[in-house]
Amino acid sequence: MKFHRILLIGFVASSLSLACAGATVQATPGGGGSQSGGGGNAGGAGSDGGAGGQIVIINNLDASVIVSGFDAGSPEPLPDLKGFQCDDAGSCTRCQPVRILSLGQPATYGANSGSTDNTDAFQAFMNSNTKGTATMQMLKTFTHITDLDLSQYDVIILQALYTNPYDPYGLWTYNAADAAALYDWVNNKGGAIIAMSGYFSDSTVEIVPLNQLLAPFGITYDGDNTYTSNDCPNPPSLCYCAYGSIPFNNWNSQVPDITRNLGKVGVFMGRSITCPGADCQIVGTNNVDTTAQSKIAGVAKVVGKGRVFAWGDEWVTYTSQWGLTPDLQYDDPVKYAQCVGYTPMTSYGVPQFWYNVFRWVAQSTCLTIVVPPSAGPEQQIIES
Repeated sequence: MKFHRILLIGFVASSLSLACAGATVQATPGGGGSQSGGGGNAGGAGSDGGAGGQIVIINNLDASVIVSGFDAGSPEPLPDLKGFQCDDAGSCTRCQPVRILSLGQPATYGANSGSTDNTDAFQAFMNSNTKGTATMQMLKTFTHITDLDLSQYDVIILQALYTNPYDPYGLWTYNAADAAALYDWVNNKGGAIIAMSGYFSDSTVEIVPLNQLLAPFGITYDGDNTYTSNDCPNPPSLCYCAYGSIPFNNWNSQVPDITRNLGKVGVFMGRSITCPGADCQIVGTNNVDTTAQSKIAGVAKVVGKGRVFAWGDEWVTYTSQWGLTPDLQYDDPVKYAQCVGYTPMTSYGVPQFWYNVFRWVAQSTCLTIVVPPSAGPEQQIIES
């Protein structure tokens, strides 16, 4: 891997600071560099003889940034610039926060898992741990998709689509117009969907509104329980080390944007997914029983200008699974030696999961997720 020495030079014209909200950045080749020498602003930074380059903001009256020393001859994509999103061709635009709407009830079981979880933990995590590169709000009351201003959002998360997770008669019902509006937003406007399941014990009931909205995308949740307590590691008591979840890591390396650097995440119950067609990428499959036909645990699909990610479970939303702070019970290596390597803090990588998923669905190279220093090594985000 080549590393680029990057120098950011910025200036602000105060009288014009509000003149232009947008910006375009272009990469232009500079003079060649050498391993021992450094060029000027447009020259090489001493890479292995490759061509140097610079990135200059143009059509922007309130700021300018020069990046010197970029090896334009490298096959790698342009490096991420703080505040800018660049493609491989060197065209960059100023980043905007990824606007996320979580539709439906958030997961509730994790609040009883023995940790400090709560029903709004996922929202709090995305608003507090993304350095302003994402904003997330929740809509917990039923509304038709046709009544939403979808232009206000970049990502919609489909969680428990009913009024009360313990009342199967409180299901939300969507019609063909709702599904068509959601499809148009993704296909033609570049919107993104993240869907999850497993919130309700009756698998055949829970999936009804999910499948109503996902039908135009060719994605269907099946009415099964993919993971049960019988799938816990041996001995089964190890599941308690992770608050009852079962470790999953059967990722498909052929979908690297989502599965890169991913370790284990926790699952329990959940629903398998059907998504036929070559355009549906299988992210992972159930690998508990190798003698049975594999069940699809997650899929990723590009739909026109937008993207859809469907995951068969909801435990990745519980803070008990993120391992950001040590648990005084199961993370005690003396009192619970059998739990070492089985707790979320010592074995799961949920922050990496969400980092990969959100950056892929939102098509954003700017979105950042940070974890506190107290988090375990598995929780540290690996960005490349």
